[in-house]
Amino acid sequence: MGVYIGEYVVPREREYYEVKNPADLRRVISKFPKLKRNDVVNAIRSAKEAFEKWREYTAYDRAKILFRFADILEQRIESISKILTLEEGKTLPESRYEVERIAVLARFYGGLILNSLGKTIPSSMKNSFHITMREPLGVVGIITPWNFPFLIPGWKIVPAIATGNTVVFKPATNTPTVAYELVKAFYDAGLPKGVLNFVTGSGGEVGDEIVVNKDISAISFTGSLQVGKEINGRIGNRFVRVQLELGGKNATVLTKNGDFNLAIEHVTRSVIRNAGQVCLATSRFLVPKELHDKAINALVEKFKSTIIGNGLRQGVQMGPLSSREQFEKVLNYIEVGKSEGAKLVYGGEPIRGSEEFDFGYFVKPTIFDNVSKDMRIAKEEIFGPVLAVMVYDSLDEAIDIVNSTEYGLVSEIVSNDIGEIMRFANKVETGVVKVNRPTSELDQWVPYGGFKGSGNDIYKELGEEAINFYTRMKAIYVNY
Repeated sequence: MGVYIGEYVVPREREYYEVKNPADLRRVISKFPKLKRNDVVNAIRSAKEAFEKWREYTAYDRAKILFRFADILEQRIESISKILTLEEGKTLPESRYEVERIAVLARFYGGLILNSLGKTIPSSMKNSFHITMREPLGVVGIITPWNFPFLIPGWKIVPAIATGNTVVFKPATNTPTVAYELVKAFYDAGLPKGVLNFVTGSGGEVGDEIVVNKDISAISFTGSLQVGKEINGRIGNRFVRVQLELGGKNATVLTKNGDFNLAIEHVTRSVIRNAGQVCLATSRFLVPKELHDKAINALVEKFKSTIIGNGLRQGVQMGPLSSREQFEKVLNYIEVGKSEGAKLVYGGEPIRGSEEFDFGYFVKPTIFDNVSKDMRIAKEEIFGPVLAVMVYDSLDEAIDIVNSTEYGLVSEIVSNDIGEIMRFANKVETGVVKVNRPTSELDQWVPYGGFKGSGNDIYKELGEEAINFYTRMKAIYVNY
């Protein structure tokens, strides 16, 4: 398949790599080019040339393209969702959710840009007033992960384009096919040539050129903490706006008066969703000592009854891990947990023994008990269906455990006590706090971002906050 460098091109002189189905490695989904640094330079040049014309489009004209884009996504939801499941491994309902959310988000930003990009401010002088206006930054570099290969690119690209920027977009290496469908839908909706450029290849070459190129005005990256730190370092002293959404080690805290069954349902759903490959997934479950045994038994029953298999099969609740790298990483962390003295109470092994499982990256959902906050499985992001169950004596101790990692993305409290809820919300060091809602769910019009090692916390994603990242404010003084 091809890429978009100003327009759709199929680079004949480049090496191509295969994209395989993680549920069945015998199946090749697509082939994409390993672009070189100069290809990215050309894509950035195309975006820069397109910017001056695109920024002059009225908000109304840009909104019309976004609305058509949303219509196209809804028309293609089944075909795009199938590609997503084949390529990433998640279940079809999970894939449909990604496509549906971006259609909704396109309409949200299409409406938002028509009424919220400036304001009038009174003056201290007669016959005078001030206005503020927001204007686009220029060429934006967008680098996205594989776990939500349609949703995350969409929630970055839509507000970037809506506000008049042009984009150079690099998807994750192992999920370019569904990302291509996103880009194609934009152009089918009438997006002018060069506004959205799509480049595939390695992070070390393709991604690095996006980061260091002087014609890039802003970078939005979602991925690992390690790569986020590297991007920050590579930017150096350039005045480039950077948005980093990195990892998480999220916790759900059940209190004595909380709804026990609700907590078990939330934690199970969070661990199972996309095989735990979700930045927002709960990987630590904190329970009062007196509820510990009941919680372990309930979780084991839930995990045992989870239907695992190919995401295309109706009724499947959890698909495979997305890549060999992730498969090996999760299995390694399971061994780490056992070596640290945590008690493996369920799962902890690959699933084999039938044709459905023998050619894919399937792992049983896993529960560890007797986990202390200093263990690696309680501190480090595993990014798989692995849950650490931990006990606490007081809410203050639970909050201390929640805050004991280098991450600060999301936390949940399951409680019916408003005092507990507000104390928790005020003291936890996470950018998102859920009260009786699963950690793994988001409303895309609410600002999103983490603290500490979960992001640079300068600019949030989603909601109206995304407009602030993709635009700069200009103040205008008017006398009359």
